[in-house]
Amino acid sequence: MDVHLSMLDIYITYREQAINHLQTAYGAVLIDSINTANYPASLIIKQIVADIEVSFIMDIPFNFPDAFPKIRLEEQSYEKVYPIPHLSKYKKLCLFDDVEASPNPKNPIGLIEEVIKKTRDILSKGILKQNFDEFIDEFDSYWFEESYDRYLSLVEPSDEIKKVYLVPCFLKMQPKHSGVFADTKSQAIRWIVNAGGLPKEELATEALYVPLKTQMLYPFPNNNKDIYQIIKDSKISNTKEYFSYLDKCPRPSKILFSMEVDDKIAWGVWEHRKPNKQIISLYKGWKRNQKNLNGFRNQSQNSLVELIRDYPNLEINKYYVEDIRPSRLKTRGGDGNTSYQGKKVVVIGCGAVGSHLIQGLFDLGVQQMLLIDPDELSFENINRHLCGADSVGLYKTVAIKKKFQRHYPTCQIHFYNYDVMQFLIQFPKGLNSYDLIISAISHTPIEQRMSELQQQGVITPPILNVWVEPYLAAGHAIWQNSASGVFFDSLFDTGKYKYQVLKSASQYTQRELGCNTSYVPYGVLELKKFVMEVVIFIAKQWEQQQSESIAFTWLGNLTEQRRNSSLLENRWVGASDFSVRHYKLENPKESTEKHDI
Repeated sequence: MDVHLSMLDIYITYREQAINHLQTAYGAVLIDSINTANYPASLIIKQIVADIEVSFIMDIPFNFPDAFPKIRLEEQSYEKVYPIPHLSKYKKLCLFDDVEASPNPKNPIGLIEEVIKKTRDILSKGILKQNFDEFIDEFDSYWFEESYDRYLSLVEPSDEIKKVYLVPCFLKMQPKHSGVFADTKSQAIRWIVNAGGLPKEELATEALYVPLKTQMLYPFPNNNKDIYQIIKDSKISNTKEYFSYLDKCPRPSKILFSMEVDDKIAWGVWEHRKPNKQIISLYKGWKRNQKNLNGFRNQSQNSLVELIRDYPNLEINKYYVEDIRPSRLKTRGGDGNTSYQGKKVVVIGCGAVGSHLIQGLFDLGVQQMLLIDPDELSFENINRHLCGADSVGLYKTVAIKKKFQRHYPTCQIHFYNYDVMQFLIQFPKGLNSYDLIISAISHTPIEQRMSELQQQGVITPPILNVWVEPYLAAGHAIWQNSASGVFFDSLFDTGKYKYQVLKSASQYTQRELGCNTSYVPYGVLELKKFVMEVVIFIAKQWEQQQSESIAFTWLGNLTEQRRNSSLLENRWVGASDFSVRHYKLENPKESTEKHDI
């Protein structure tokens, strides 16, 4: 059976049923579709809604009933009822939220009836002005429809008017956005550069941010007089700064504003145009353009006179603003937890383990890092490293920085392409401004040395040493707090880690031809599982703010290890696959052997 033809026949059958029902029940008339590929059938339907005859067009999608039909108003009907909530200037009605509502494909006729019912409900409430408060729910959409251009914003909302900066730019991935607003010019420039864009620094300007304390009512402001009334009613303590700014700023003047809507923040920009209006003489009917304030010298500015007396009806320009603050993106595309955005982390060792830990930290919300690694990325690394073939030949730190700055343009990543001990010789206290130091180098002498420096007070933040065993039979992490007095080497006996899982783990190390070609074999899928558990462990440590040192062990697929005749240490012989153990450590001995799974 041809699956394509079978599916096509099914959709055609359902579509014909819908058309027949609409023609029979509502006297609908087939018309030419404006998009036959996506909406192969369109029908015009006439209804009496709130004592008004309204004609609307139902566009039936190609995959009906797996998708909702769309509704748009016929031209004359649109002129009768516009503006009403949920009706765009493109004559389309917004009926269902695709996230909250889903069509029932088992009841195609019921689906048609529900669409008509929803259409009538929205039109009726709009015509009778019963839902005008819903205009504010779709503020972004209506502001966007009247916008001349689009901008991005990193500005943090505040309770008072403040100066901000606008940096025009070209963004290859978002050419429709003309610039970035930010609290500082350098912040905007850094974001643009990190995102692979081209900032136009010579065109950067100051702008003003205004936090509106009350919601705009529909119809939304359209001229200087409307804006004056909004500022007057805004109840902002430093309102005078608005007019003071306009007195000094040449026109056109852009104003970035924010407004709370149902515990969310809506953003936009209005722009005061250059004064200009046509004056017709009452005596002879002569026409002239007025571009200055009456009674003031040329080019003089007095914003109150301009907005209230001389140019109250001068239209403002509107611009759409997309909020790209990390806290907002974390809420929109995550769980809303922004408590880790202020954390600063050092990652020593940017190989496979380190690179995936860095990804996990960014997923957690960390924005500031220092990366330390002297090695370049090679083709041998890329199968399990976060960076790929396009980064081979770059220092691992640089490759990771480039990757993450494109993904998270607000992040701040510094790097040092030498050994960590060289860093500490140059900057003995250089790591102490960070909240956590992660060592993913699996090099015991360096890890012991850093542990000693921590106990001596040279290094003050917690240190997390992370490494894996061959085939990822297990992965380990040791969280060391200086206050606990635990030394890293106290957990090793003649080079063997106390909680090691594989007996004689070194015998599983592989090597290729040549010098210094040994490597520990393990797969990237198991690595990601381990790293996820480590990141969760880090988050818990930050939340609990404990001063203890803790040993963490993640057990991999031990069943597979047994099947391959790999020998396990006695304590792990009966352990479960993919489980976790935590051990609280004390000096000189561990306080307990209890663990959680």
